[in-house]
Amino acid sequence: MSNSNKSNYKRVLPKDIAYNSMRMWQGACGVSDYEGIVSPAYTILSPKNNINSKFFYYYFKTHYMIYQFMKYSQGLTSDTWNLKYPLISEIKINLPSIEEQNKIVMFIELIDKKIDLLEKKSNLLKEYKHGFIQKLRTGKIKFKKNDGTYYSDWKEIKLSEILFEHKLKYTGNEEVYSVSVHKGVVNQIEHLGRSFATKDLSKYKLVKPGDLIYTKSPTGGFELGIIKQNKNNKNVVVSPLYGVFTPKSKYLGNYLDAYFESSVNTRNYLHPIVQKGAKNTMNITNKVFLSKSLYLPSVLEEQKKISDSINIINQKSEKIDNNILIIKQFKKGLLQKMFV
Repeated sequence: MSNSNKSNYKRVLPKDIAYNSMRMWQGACGVSDYEGIVSPAYTILSPKNNINSKFFYYYFKTHYMIYQFMKYSQGLTSDTWNLKYPLISEIKINLPSIEEQNKIVMFIELIDKKIDLLEKKSNLLKEYKHGFIQKLRTGKIKFKKNDGTYYSDWKEIKLSEILFEHKLKYTGNEEVYSVSVHKGVVNQIEHLGRSFATKDLSKYKLVKPGDLIYTKSPTGGFELGIIKQNKNNKNVVVSPLYGVFTPKSKYLGNYLDAYFESSVNTRNYLHPIVQKGAKNTMNITNKVFLSKSLYLPSVLEEQKKISDSINIINQKSEKIDNNILIIKQFKKGLLQKMFV
């Protein structure tokens, strides 16, 4: 929230570059498209003739420039580093002609447009999947048997009737995995950069392929925890604080994974049965977690058809997300080579 007194705010014009002097070593800057004012915490750089501001915006994100910003910043630690204009103005760079700057910016913007288009497709597909699950739940979408008749209406079923605790523990052969909102059940070191597991893994819970995990801790926009299926084709282990459950059928497990991708669905299920403790810990036993009911398909054949449809959507979504990652990596590598 901005202060009501704007007398110290700085004027910014179109094509100006505003940067956070305390965070420039992280590349915290942007090009303004408008005339307006910004916080006094920002430094404003106005381009001279034959300068493309967006060229510098991309340049400022490269490893080389980030290193220069760290090198020229003043302060004892990263929390106090500061890069005011007299310091940043001392940094020397190799500057191409305005024609080359423009071509570089045009090419990078084409890449950005491609990424933006794919991200919009990815979001639309995720919205479609969410709508598909909701329409299944409300009966607006129904699957037919092979003879053309509809399957029987879904039944209200307690999770305790379809999810079971095997209570298996670490055997000495499994890797430690984390549970992520977007990545699902993922190797902890690959996801977080290092292991946060204790040295003694004997109490860590074994997770078989297809098992569901309830994390019992707030993550992202899921204030009461997340529920994910292990889609890896091997046994792994997770924190002993998590609940681990084997579904009656892998198809139901896949449906529940898709159903609980929605933060609204997750909250609606968990809110009546979870009590928040100190430091946002979830006071809920596995027995209580399984005590509520959901409307679910009871016929295995229908469960399979639903699961197959979900897998088709997931495969399309994964293909788009992989393409986004590849293009972003290409852009990152291109920037480093282009600005050496």
